[in-house]
Amino acid sequence: MSIESYQGSGVLDWSEAYVAAPRYYKKEDGTVFGAVAINEGIETVLPLRPHELYHPDGLTLTEWRILLYSRTKQAVLGDVDFYKAMQILQEYFLDGNDERVLLKALSITELDALLRKARITQN
Repeated sequence: MSIESYQGSGVLDWSEAYVAAPRYYKKEDGTVFGAVAINEGIETVLPLRPHELYHPDGLTLTEWRILLYSRTKQAVLGDVDFYKAMQILQEYFLDGNDERVLLKALSITELDALLRKARITQN
């Protein structure tokens, strides 16, 4: 991946941000899904379309999740559907390019609100 993939408009510095690396998990039924994490208080670089960027073992994954981690509580708050969460998170995008966005450092209150909103839209 070239460094240009981690740069946006050139106005903001992305170099100190955490680049959310995908992790892959298998459900009980054997299907695989991907997940990236957002950590409380840390600017994060997120992919816009992980299903296009990442293909573990040649697979195209249709399910992606965002894991929400609180440094304050030292615990996972929960996980939410990636695409629903990205719609909610748009107001927190600091910068972006064709493949990725730079997300502002979110507080525990903002992470909790994301969890609630994403679960409401899920039902």
